[in-house]
Amino acid sequence: MPASPSPFLSRLLPVISASVTIWALILALPVMMRWERGMQQIAGKILYPSYKRISGAETHDEPFLMMRLYEVAPIDKPFVVAMGEDAENVFDTNPPSPSDCAVLLDAMKKEGVSKVMIATPLAWQSADPFALEALEMVVAQLPGCVTSAALGRGAREESMPPALRRASVPVARVVGSSATLPVVNRLAIEGNFLGRETTWSGFSEIESELKVSGQSCLIARWGDRVIFSSSLLAVLLREDVHPEELVIEPGQAIYSPRTGHWWEIDVYGRGKEIPSMAAAPDLQAAQLIRPEPEDLRQLRSHSPPVHLLTQVGDGALMQQQRQELQSLYMSPRLLDRVSWQRLPIAGEFVLVSLLACQAVLVMGFSRRGACLATLLVFGLWLLALRGGATWIPLTPGVLAFAVAYAARRKIPVSIEPTAHSDSIESEPVVKEAAEAEKTTRRQSKKVGRRKKK
Repeated sequence: MPASPSPFLSRLLPVISASVTIWALILALPVMMRWERGMQQIAGKILYPSYKRISGAETHDEPFLMMRLYEVAPIDKPFVVAMGEDAENVFDTNPPSPSDCAVLLDAMKKEGVSKVMIATPLAWQSADPFALEALEMVVAQLPGCVTSAALGRGAREESMPPALRRASVPVARVVGSSATLPVVNRLAIEGNFLGRETTWSGFSEIESELKVSGQSCLIARWGDRVIFSSSLLAVLLREDVHPEELVIEPGQAIYSPRTGHWWEIDVYGRGKEIPSMAAAPDLQAAQLIRPEPEDLRQLRSHSPPVHLLTQVGDGALMQQQRQELQSLYMSPRLLDRVSWQRLPIAGEFVLVSLLACQAVLVMGFSRRGACLATLLVFGLWLLALRGGATWIPLTPGVLAFAVAYAARRKIPVSIEPTAHSDSIESEPVVKEAAEAEKTTRRQSKKVGRRKKK
């Protein structure tokens, strides 16, 4: 006859079967993963009560992530100088020519403006080369300048302009996959002025990407480089953060470990926008050529980079840029973050099996001992989560203890016979023998009486 399994194995098989089954369902069904995510959030709030932001899909590519952030103090709204209205014909042409832009930037530089964002693409089909050279010289004298370009995607990849490359980072710097980022490979507008030597350039729009309400595209991919939006570059310029400092995690955030700047993005490189009220430009460009004292005081009182915008139609472009910058300015800063990385599938299977073995061993104690051991094991799980930074499947573990407890209650309790029970069982036999002896004595007495008579 085949040998029967040991008591431990007979108790372990149903427990480990239930745990592995629920773990497989977590891997296969999103609804089960949401249940598991809820348990992980509860554990996270117990271990890290001050970490308010939780993200991540709890996958191998997007691990469970908890962050401790703090809100920044309110700052001045972006200051906008619009290149649109010119009723007095201060400029030679409308929109302004390269020489007009050079005069405007030089006037702003003389008034103490050091960091400028040209938020609208500047493009001229047949510009005077001397005027372009003068514009280049003025831009090079500014301590910081960000230009903008409209980008697209064509059949052939063009070489990246120096200003775009200077403000980009290698794709190898991206943590995770960059496959979902928008892809561009050419300038959408011919003759787009970007600057040659000192400027940073980013994109103001991507032709192939539709505008999503409440979101703005912050990064894109050009060949083996990741480029940034001109709005994000303007904030980096203001905060003295170089693009090379940034860590890019699609689906998580773009952040600077040195300064704590944190901009949350989805897998497509889009960030959230804070809704804001529409507002008129602070100044018109023509007002800076023939400035009034009040205009100069207004310009000098603002520290954010000045925007040069061509106001198109109802000013939708200006409002979009203003909203993007305000959202980036007000993004919270990162103090600390904790992520629970997932093990390979084989490692998780071993972990689930160990949790099942723990449950069976614990339930082998007495009732009181099992309760204390269960609390101890749960405490060790929490310590492992905090110290090991490794994702532990909590749902299979809790289910393992529930199944082990239910199986423990169904085990029949057998009582071995004792000496006391033997004496109880033999007592009727002793009584019967005594009664027989009494009966024999009575009969003997009766026989003796008859003989005497």
